[in-house]
Amino acid sequence: MSGHLKVLLLVLLLYNGSTIRIGLITSHHLEHSVRTAVNIIVPRINEQIVKTRGVCFISHTSFIVLRNSHDDLNERICGLAKSEVTVIIGVVDRETGSIIEEQCAELNILFIHYYWTPGYQKKQQTSLNLYPSMEYSQLMERLINLWRWDNFVYIYSNYDAPKQLIETLSRLEKSPALLRAHTLDDSMMATALALRDTCDRNRCWPKKNRVLIELSPNETLTFFDASLKLGMISVHNWFLITALDDLKDHLSQYTHNGMRVSLLTVSKEKWNQNDLAIKLPDMYQDYLAHIPNSPRTPFKDFAFIFDSILLACHSGERKIKTCGDDEPVRKYKLPIVKPFKGLTGTISFNGTSERSDSELHIWEMGITGAGLHTGTWKSTWEGSKELTMLAKNIPGTHEHYQASVRESRTLKVTSIHEKPYVIEKIMPDGRVKHEGFCVDLLDKLAEMLHFNYTLKIVKDNKYGERKNGTDEWDGMIGEILRGDADMAVAPITVTATRLEVIDFTDPFLQLGISMLMRQPNPKASSSLTRFLWPLSASVWTFSAIATVLTALLVTIAAVLSPKESTTEFKVQNSVWYLVCILLRAGSGYNCQAGATRLISAVWWTFTLVLIAQYTANFAALLTVDRKSMPFNSFEELGNQTEYNFGAILGGSTMQFFKYSRIETFRRLWERMQSAEPSAFVKTNHEGVNRVLNEKYVFLMESATLDYQVTQNCNLTRVGNVVLGSNGYSIALPKGSKWREKLTRQILDLNEKGIILMLKNNWWKKSQQECQSSEPEDLQTALGAENVYGLFLLLALGSGIGVLCAVLEHTHFIFFEKNKRNGQTPKLQQMIETIHAEIRNSPKF
Repeated sequence: MSGHLKVLLLVLLLYNGSTIRIGLITSHHLEHSVRTAVNIIVPRINEQIVKTRGVCFISHTSFIVLRNSHDDLNERICGLAKSEVTVIIGVVDRETGSIIEEQCAELNILFIHYYWTPGYQKKQQTSLNLYPSMEYSQLMERLINLWRWDNFVYIYSNYDAPKQLIETLSRLEKSPALLRAHTLDDSMMATALALRDTCDRNRCWPKKNRVLIELSPNETLTFFDASLKLGMISVHNWFLITALDDLKDHLSQYTHNGMRVSLLTVSKEKWNQNDLAIKLPDMYQDYLAHIPNSPRTPFKDFAFIFDSILLACHSGERKIKTCGDDEPVRKYKLPIVKPFKGLTGTISFNGTSERSDSELHIWEMGITGAGLHTGTWKSTWEGSKELTMLAKNIPGTHEHYQASVRESRTLKVTSIHEKPYVIEKIMPDGRVKHEGFCVDLLDKLAEMLHFNYTLKIVKDNKYGERKNGTDEWDGMIGEILRGDADMAVAPITVTATRLEVIDFTDPFLQLGISMLMRQPNPKASSSLTRFLWPLSASVWTFSAIATVLTALLVTIAAVLSPKESTTEFKVQNSVWYLVCILLRAGSGYNCQAGATRLISAVWWTFTLVLIAQYTANFAALLTVDRKSMPFNSFEELGNQTEYNFGAILGGSTMQFFKYSRIETFRRLWERMQSAEPSAFVKTNHEGVNRVLNEKYVFLMESATLDYQVTQNCNLTRVGNVVLGSNGYSIALPKGSKWREKLTRQILDLNEKGIILMLKNNWWKKSQQECQSSEPEDLQTALGAENVYGLFLLLALGSGIGVLCAVLEHTHFIFFEKNKRNGQTPKLQQMIETIHAEIRNSPKF
């Protein structure tokens, strides 16, 4: 541009545009790249190659280069204010930026920066942050949930880094393991070792080891070098990083190990039409050409400096203060910036210091090591947020590879119709669909181990046993041996004979053998001692003891009291006297002394209340009868003849009794084998129907029994005996490569409680609410704990009665006996003398 045109442009700006002065603060190791970017961008803006809203002319750019200390930073910012700098751009870290922000707020200088700030909002908005901090946090949360990172390690270097994701981490079901990289760990070897130890403790290696890394670019690459030396750069690891521009540079040495690396960045896949119109690609290439030592993140550095200068041009004019100015400080106000297009997307702030419009990009290192653009996050100031993920449709990505592998790993699964494990459901369009506990478990395993499956029901509806002692098997075991199925997922138990021909995983449900029978009908019980049921044995015993003791006390009171006849109240007569009171009959004896009358009154009260309680409880027992179980153990089952019993033909329960060497179980097997009609059934459903319609006890696995009891109130478990200890497992061919994988995953699901959750979903899904027909409080005998107070009353009253008898005896000795001998007792003489003196007194 000629000198005349520059002068003309300056004149136009003085009348129609704005002239601004910009200050830049950066560290010494970033000085060269920042100066290079500014020297390329500012002339393009001044020459209007890069268009701005209104004409913008940057007349001056000042630099502050920070060394090791911030002691003179305030003084140097004052120097910028003195030179009329209205905007300061900080290419600094978060700690330094907070110092600059406070000083700029006092001087009313606009401070623009781009670093990830913590998730909480500041009370006062005193800067503009081009870095989409809130959007980054929200995108991180969306990806963690989308990728199902239920367990991961978070590695960081800055002490307050977790604050950036505090809201995201607080909403996770399980908090990640936090691992801080020490500042003295230049090689990052200690951090890599700590990660390996953490994963050893948390058992990360059987599955993907997921790690979120928030380190600087140099620290990130150094950490990868250390991890490579420890063998952690492999297909078992998935790293999510935030510091790099893209995955095309600096990671070439890790491209052949199958490691999965995901990257969140502002770096886009290609230049758009607006970028091409203002020749941004040429500017960026010019920038790269002038940097001899290429930085780790050249695009991010250039893009944010470019957008910061554009934002300064769109911020408008400001009246600033100088450091020596005594003018009172005005309330700091952020400029109103209308949305405009920048290199990092649309830029708008909506009245806050945090950016409200943003465009973030997700990159992934593919199977071949190539950097692939797999997703985009877009948000607008109106509040709309859109995440577009294309990884499944892009060849070379891990998800696309897993999907193709899953298609080639379609397993044939056989099962059996058995509620609630596998249930046939006919859809409205006529399609047959299967659901149930085993189907849900199979879906979980397929999702975790990346395979597809086709489920079919076994043709003969059998679990599997040898055919007539030959080497051929029927049922699901036979289908596995013939190669018709890759696995059997059903309520199938492990037995010694089955284990000879196929393999099993560890059990996904633990169980034993129990007895299922119909609830016994209530009926009147005939018993010679039925009249004793209202009171417990302890109450009857205490009542008998109380009768004898009270009779002794009555006899003692009669002996002590001079008014009572000792001939009438001998021990045997006293017992008869109390029994007559109990039965409300006359005894012919009448008490004369106060002590015996008191004991009699207390006994009367005791018997009245006891008989009332006996009558009430007896009426309840006659109204509501007990349901007594005819047997409560396998031994009692074998000793009775009223009920038949059996199990599933060819099932593990039948084989348990068939091969048992215990005498009780041998007798049960012989009874089942010789029963007519046959004691065996083909399915659990048939067995349950026989229980409901016949006097039949079905011997079955406890897990299935528990489900049947919840579905029908007429069914019950006999006793609490669970015979043996076994479990339902997944059956596989001998030597199957899936056995170890499935076992590890089943253990993991058990540890996390997922299998228990699936079980509760089906066992309680259609549970019937059964009302008890026998209220327990009406059917239990009255225990001693219910009548303790009554016996205490009797004891207290009898004790007072004996005390009265002692007092009566004492009175007789000191008063009545002397009176009968014609002598006046000394005590009585004293009392009479006192009375005489009172009567002869003049006052009286």
